[in-house]
Amino acid sequence: MKKGLYTRIALENVKKNGRLYWPRILAEAGLLGCFYILITLAMDGRLSEALGGAYLPTFMWMGAAVLGLLSLILLLYVNSFLMKRRRSEYGLYNVLGMEKRHIAKVLFAESLIASLASVALGLCFGVLFYKLSSLLICRLLRSEIVAGFYYLNAVTLLIPAAAFLALDLFTYFVNRIAILRMKPVELLSAKKAGEREPKTRWPLLVLGVLSLGAGYGIALTVKSPLQAIFLFFAAVILVIVGTYCVFVTGTTFVLQSLKKRKQYYYHKKHMPAVAGLLFRMKQNAVGLASIAILATGVLVMISTTVSLYSGVQDTMETNYPRQLYLSAYRQEGEEITHIPSGKLEELVREAAAENGVAVREVESERLLTVSYLLRGGRLLTKTEAEGGYDTSELCSVMFITEDTYAELQSKRVTAEDPALSRAPEGLGLDKDEIAFCRVASAAMDLGFMPERLTFHGNTYRVKENLTYFPIGSNMSTVVNVLGIVVADDDVLNDVYLAQKEAYGEFASEFSDRIGVSFADEEAVSAVGEQVSQAIVNKLQAVGTGTLQYDLDTKWESLHNVLEMYGTFLFLGILLGFVCLFSTILIIYYKQISEGYEDRERFQIMEKVGMDAREVRKTIGSQLVLQFFLPLATAAVHTAVAFPILLKLLKILMLTNTSLFIICTLVTLAVFALVYTAVYVLTAKTYYKIVH
Repeated sequence: MKKGLYTRIALENVKKNGRLYWPRILAEAGLLGCFYILITLAMDGRLSEALGGAYLPTFMWMGAAVLGLLSLILLLYVNSFLMKRRRSEYGLYNVLGMEKRHIAKVLFAESLIASLASVALGLCFGVLFYKLSSLLICRLLRSEIVAGFYYLNAVTLLIPAAAFLALDLFTYFVNRIAILRMKPVELLSAKKAGEREPKTRWPLLVLGVLSLGAGYGIALTVKSPLQAIFLFFAAVILVIVGTYCVFVTGTTFVLQSLKKRKQYYYHKKHMPAVAGLLFRMKQNAVGLASIAILATGVLVMISTTVSLYSGVQDTMETNYPRQLYLSAYRQEGEEITHIPSGKLEELVREAAAENGVAVREVESERLLTVSYLLRGGRLLTKTEAEGGYDTSELCSVMFITEDTYAELQSKRVTAEDPALSRAPEGLGLDKDEIAFCRVASAAMDLGFMPERLTFHGNTYRVKENLTYFPIGSNMSTVVNVLGIVVADDDVLNDVYLAQKEAYGEFASEFSDRIGVSFADEEAVSAVGEQVSQAIVNKLQAVGTGTLQYDLDTKWESLHNVLEMYGTFLFLGILLGFVCLFSTILIIYYKQISEGYEDRERFQIMEKVGMDAREVRKTIGSQLVLQFFLPLATAAVHTAVAFPILLKLLKILMLTNTSLFIICTLVTLAVFALVYTAVYVLTAKTYYKIVH
């Protein structure tokens, strides 16, 4: 054959089938552009240095890996559709005298043209929108804008291009193998080949129901955030497997059940839609399940990341009622000398004055924090746990004396809050009595109010169940946190010695901590780094031995949280966009596929007596059933995942449940509107093809 003939044939084929190829080219270009943005953000050292942390590169590489997997799945789906539409043409070439190796060359030329167009457009898209993405990430992280944002080099261009060229090469070999294995007659009839009426495959249906039930069960019954970390991905995999199985064979079971109901089935409104779905359900079900899973991904990623970012201020106010917390001690050999709270207060006031900010109030907190396993009415050390333990049993217990409780509460009693109006001296605890408070419940029974509590071999009567504890904890979103008030220092010292014996070198030490509130929170945040460094310098000049200190500031935590949440939000928006884009593309190709397959059938229906209005109504009922089932499924998946997502968000310190509910509902409403708009637009294409 003449040189260049294959290329000319391929170019003509791509032009002639533009309705099929251009969505595929634009889809791959969009995916490659997003992939380029993630890779470039991960490798742009200027951004990570400006933002002051390693969250950005780590999360961007993770996002790139997820996007690569989504791209592979989507391109294989699009490729399967294109090949079904084009195989008859390749069969015609074979009948007219072209050998299969020649057809493979035409196929390669077509794939190369589409691939090069996708890569070129994708890189242009990525370079163009990288500047916008950089501005957005800096805005989300409330960081200074890095000048320029020009970051073009061979590596960031070659990695995405090579990755997607490799994906296209893989799909080409899949197509070539399929063509080589088919006979010319099969190629000619491939486009018109229909599905045999499927049968309910009971093993697959049982597997689907069990997988879906197991995934739902994990999501609904997980007890603690720590459990949620380990079980979340298992639940996701089970739900994905269950969704595919139930859609593939469960929908067949439902449609066959409808077919057996003669009064329902033998009606001109129902028979065409049910019969059409039944004969093509295997192919439809896979696409519909993919749409449902992608839609769920959009809802989960957008709602969680928006909730995290929107709840930053609530998170900070909950975990940091004061702007600075400080405790320190010196250790020489086995001797530990705590720096008294009065000295710590003096150092903080000096450091604040040197940086032009004023201290408003200082609060002293002496406490002992010990980790236990909570089983019924017993607090066990990990050495006492026989046969291991469950993460839901983990709890952190803060011990203070009654005098400390009275002192702290007296500072916080206000006339505006009757819940705090108890007289500080009202507890009156004996040595075998305690006051108990459930500070935070990550997995604990909300009704847990013990009458007696046993720890370190001693049983204490719970004289008072408190609704308020004067010391907060940054562990409150991960494990159960309890507050226990004991009678005096003797009882507290007994607890200290007992846990020291149980845990050895891993035992807890007393914490003489101060909480500091500043007169102007914005002013101290502006010079927070200088204040912290000044405090550390002054601490190093106090006493001898090895200095151990815990300096926890609201401004530094806010920066870290914003960096994490902002990166999460950006990644959630980008991957959510990719999932939405993929959903739209699958719907578009499905509508075209359905249109070509239904055109002859509905023309026959019109010839046997159905008017155009009845045909349109039949088409409408079929489309509604197909394309809104995934949306309903995604809504159910998201609702069932709510408990486990809420526990995962607790690990990230989001405790505002109502905010998460609002963000989820708003995301669902917006996605439903977009989904409906896509359905209406693609349905018009379907009607044009059918008629």
